[in-house]
Amino acid sequence: MFWKMTQYRLLSIFMFLFLIVGPLSTTQWNKVVIVSIFLLASMVIFLSSLLSKKNRFWSLALYSSLCYVAAFVIALFAILLTREHLTGEYIDSVIIGRLFTFITVLMMVYLVNIWLASSDAKQLEKALRVAFFILLVFVLLGILQFIGNLVGVPFFIETRDWMHGVPSAIRSVVPKRLTSIAEEPNFLSPLLIEYLIITGLVIGGRNIKYTLYALGLFVVLFSFSGGVYINLLLLIFVYGILSLFRSLMKGVLKGHDFVFIFGMFLCFVFIIFVGDVLLEFLYYKVQGEAAGQSSRGQFLVSLIQLIANSGFSQLIFGHGMGTMGVLTEFGLPKEDFIFSISNNFYLDMLWEGGFVGLSFIIIFFALLLYHGLKGYMNDRYVEAGLLLTIHMVITSLYRSEYLSTHFIWVLSLILVCYRLGHIKVKKS
Repeated sequence: MFWKMTQYRLLSIFMFLFLIVGPLSTTQWNKVVIVSIFLLASMVIFLSSLLSKKNRFWSLALYSSLCYVAAFVIALFAILLTREHLTGEYIDSVIIGRLFTFITVLMMVYLVNIWLASSDAKQLEKALRVAFFILLVFVLLGILQFIGNLVGVPFFIETRDWMHGVPSAIRSVVPKRLTSIAEEPNFLSPLLIEYLIITGLVIGGRNIKYTLYALGLFVVLFSFSGGVYINLLLLIFVYGILSLFRSLMKGVLKGHDFVFIFGMFLCFVFIIFVGDVLLEFLYYKVQGEAAGQSSRGQFLVSLIQLIANSGFSQLIFGHGMGTMGVLTEFGLPKEDFIFSISNNFYLDMLWEGGFVGLSFIIIFFALLLYHGLKGYMNDRYVEAGLLLTIHMVITSLYRSEYLSTHFIWVLSLILVCYRLGHIKVKKS
């Protein structure tokens, strides 16, 4: 019993440290974070293997993790199919770093799995509170950044907070976007949605909960990120549908269902009659991207054409892990090689792992969604896990951080919520 508890404490220490630093992969300290986690995870795995030779796994966490990892194993295998296109530049500056990150992510997934299977409800609830705290720090630093922008005090770190692609009417009022300590608004966007979901789960008092919601929504608004706007609207819509379906299945509509319907109506009226500037900004962003007027839009068109012209084996198994960094070796004109990622997880995986790799990612999301849809009606933790899963599915449309500590951090929160729901339902 002593050795078992010692292993559990070791895993718990690692997990709580990971929950604190995981979101920092969105900041300029990303490389320091990934190296630190690699060293720490290596040590924990070594010591854990000495303390216990047997590890238990929770089936949902295990199967979803295996599907996630399998997609990148396929991408690694695909390197053998496209090796004639790969040069010394790829080996020196791309694949070594990518393999290091993949190994680190693999160790994190393993440790999350064995910690999750042995944790009780109290420990899992504590993990959610730690995650809330670090997200609150991001939000409060965003508020501090806004105040500094108003009074002309520079933020304590450099971020990409310039107002590119924003109508002059907005720039004349607000000179800079809010990024908090994330490198840019697009990196901050997922954290803001996760903050709103976790706040509703761990904060009990109504007044303080609504105050914390208001702070998060303030940073959402002044981040001027089209991704977070669309992400939040889609998530609210899906939550409303799920809530209405649950009420209909139970035979009674609750007050929050009517509030949701009325609130959506008020938001629509507000956008039409009051939010003209915001609506112009959203229209400008969407129209520009769709028409390929931005450099990002041009790159996406070129990448899709490159995929369409790929050989059969490359379409099935992909072009290899990290090959987004050497697209010119596969025929992309140098003038079109503007970015090394598409900012779309599914498109990047289609390139690196082909349809097989993409299929594993779809199964990965499907497992998490199925578990959430099956149990969200009866448990608020399962409902939060489902919302985080839907959020991850949406975020993957405009972010490509699938090999990062933040992605595993969100996956860990999803599994923590589902595990908590499983424990509480089993007890009841």
